[in-house]
Amino acid sequence: MPSTPVPASSQLPFDYRRGLVGALLWMVVAQASQAYAFGSLDMSLIWPADGIAMGLVLAYGLRMLGFLGAAVALWHALHGIPMLQSLIGVAALAAAVALVWWLVQRDRRNEAGRNPVATAVRFHALTVLPGAAVLTALGSWQFLLAAGEQPGGILRVAGVMGMSEVFGILLFTRLTEMAAHALDGGWRAGPLLWARWQTFCLAGLVLVMAMAQWGSSVVGAGIGPSVRYVVFLLVAWAAYRGSPLFVHLATAISALTLLAFTPPLPAGHSPYLMVLDQAVLMVCLAALSFFASATMEHRRQMERSLHEAASNDGLTGFLNERGLLKSLQAAGTGPMHLIGMRLHNLEHVVDLIGLGSTREIEQDVSIYLRNQLGRGCLYARPRDGFFVVAVPVAAGDVHARLLQLRTALDGRRYVFSEHSVRIQAAFGLLPLDEGQALGDDVLAALMLLCEVDGDPAQGDRQAQGMEQAPGHLMRMRRAQLSRIEALKDALRLPAGSPEASGLWLACQPIRSAHGDHDGDLGVEVLLRWASGNGSPHLPGEFLPLAERYGLMPQVDRWVITQVFAALVAHGITRRDLGKVAINLSGSSVSDPRLLTHIDQCLATSGLDPAMFCFEVTETAGIVQRSRAVDLLASLRAMGARTSLDDFGTGLATFDYLKSLPLDFVKIDGSFVRDVMSSRVDQRVVLAICDVARTMGLATIAEFVETPAQRALLAAYGVDYVQGFGIAKPLPLPHYLQQLGRRDPRPAVQAAPTLAGRWQAGHGRLVAGVAPGE
Repeated sequence: MPSTPVPASSQLPFDYRRGLVGALLWMVVAQASQAYAFGSLDMSLIWPADGIAMGLVLAYGLRMLGFLGAAVALWHALHGIPMLQSLIGVAALAAAVALVWWLVQRDRRNEAGRNPVATAVRFHALTVLPGAAVLTALGSWQFLLAAGEQPGGILRVAGVMGMSEVFGILLFTRLTEMAAHALDGGWRAGPLLWARWQTFCLAGLVLVMAMAQWGSSVVGAGIGPSVRYVVFLLVAWAAYRGSPLFVHLATAISALTLLAFTPPLPAGHSPYLMVLDQAVLMVCLAALSFFASATMEHRRQMERSLHEAASNDGLTGFLNERGLLKSLQAAGTGPMHLIGMRLHNLEHVVDLIGLGSTREIEQDVSIYLRNQLGRGCLYARPRDGFFVVAVPVAAGDVHARLLQLRTALDGRRYVFSEHSVRIQAAFGLLPLDEGQALGDDVLAALMLLCEVDGDPAQGDRQAQGMEQAPGHLMRMRRAQLSRIEALKDALRLPAGSPEASGLWLACQPIRSAHGDHDGDLGVEVLLRWASGNGSPHLPGEFLPLAERYGLMPQVDRWVITQVFAALVAHGITRRDLGKVAINLSGSSVSDPRLLTHIDQCLATSGLDPAMFCFEVTETAGIVQRSRAVDLLASLRAMGARTSLDDFGTGLATFDYLKSLPLDFVKIDGSFVRDVMSSRVDQRVVLAICDVARTMGLATIAEFVETPAQRALLAAYGVDYVQGFGIAKPLPLPHYLQQLGRRDPRPAVQAAPTLAGRWQAGHGRLVAGVAPGE
């Protein structure tokens, strides 16, 4: 395979040694070109020296031009050329080279993304046309001013010089620039290495030029035509198989060989016809070979791109699944660890912020992985939201690195113009023994580890990343899927009881923080799942699993249906119970079917909407903010209340208080448990109460365990409290039966009159209006 093209668009470093070598090269080539002197004119049929000068300036910059000008003046002096003619030659070369350098540098600013064919065409157009024109227009005068030259010969002089300059620039400018880039490493490595390459190139060039001295005798021997055919085959082979540098070198040597073996002119024919014939032949040969070379290079670039695309991920630059397996097999496997990371809430994130922003998150995750784990690792993104890093055992404690990644990435928050999201990452760690066979089953096992790690029912999440037998992982995964299917089956049945298998409803009273029972708010409905064998499924286990598999909208609709049915069955009204708080997940709030379902339940049951409070729980995040605002605003317009649950953790931020139409904010229990001893928790509770009062919202504190906590929270301004220290959860049917056996109590105040109401969509307080009115 040919080598990668030399990146000639970058300028090489320059010093006096490079300048002296360039000047010497110009003089040697100019002297060798005298072998091609043309007729009675003191001119050479070819003049590669000026093309070489342009290539050197393009490679090393305009500082090279001073050394080249000195070389031209010295060469003229050695050949006895008058001062005026020498100055004209130096000025012509300087003007042409400077113009070409400016044009090429300007064009290369926009070279990125251009294919090799277009690059080659533009380069030769910007060098050959202006360079040959300036050199011909100015340089011809050094020959026209020569003694004995007739003025009528200006066209003849300009024609011959123009052809020789086109030949030199077309064949040698790009060749010289690429050769300088290829040999510059030899310069840095030492003069001996560079001299060896230079000697090789110059020897080949001088050898072909020397053939011109005895070419006629070879032609007379009948060998010339055969050599020409061999030259054509050489150029064709170089254009098809060679690198751009080799193609240009082969084309230049072939063109010189064609001139050396030119058949003699028949008697009576004009020598200028021979010039035109040879010039056209050489130019066409060079143009065709360069175009063919550029076309093949474009093809090779496309093949490399396709090969890279087949093994690399276009989004992150990591390997894809195929590339990872090939790289692991090439590396010999071993011993190493595979770290897997899966974003298991990827679908929710896409629904919330769109695919483009989600891709930005994945790119950020890939950058973080590479920065944290460093070089020496293999990085892959086999599929959307799934990353794999192959870490050699010698790289250090992989378990510590895994813990660091988990801490940094699981729950990592990203803020966009309209939304903020947190990614939920699950991890797996799979050891690979030396010589272990690699296949798709390795990545399947690693993904299985991530799937199991993302299931809270499996206990300590960190332990799931450790060595697990494939059979054990499969059993865990089957158990996970079995729970999902069991949950789907339970959602098809009505609410049961704690003693039976299936879903059932509990409730926990919400009391006034000041101990005034007439000011109690009501109850919060809680979902429970009994297994029937005495080991219930905890909400912290099955609810995250339901969110992960998109079942939460269905779960929330089931809860609403069963709550309405229970209230109707026991004849409970607002006078008996007060508010009934029902939790809604973030994905349900964005579900357009939810409002229709609530409307149908209200119409069927005949219950007062004012007795309900719908709590937005933010475990998975609100998927579409605008739909959530519309839903909560519609619920409040019916007369129901709305609340933000678990405020202060997860995705619940002050931004939600500003944008969502709310009546209550529930302070998360993590700030309440240690409120008696933690000054940080005390400050957080005070801040939330202060913001809530400013926005006209009532506050509810969760996880209140002791009378002392209740008293302190009341002093801080908390309106309502809830927790085991207030009242333990009871099965909802039992609680409703107790209410039904009591005498109807006086009408329960829905809530104290608040200072104002936060108006959704307007961002302002309306004074003196109670929420829900």
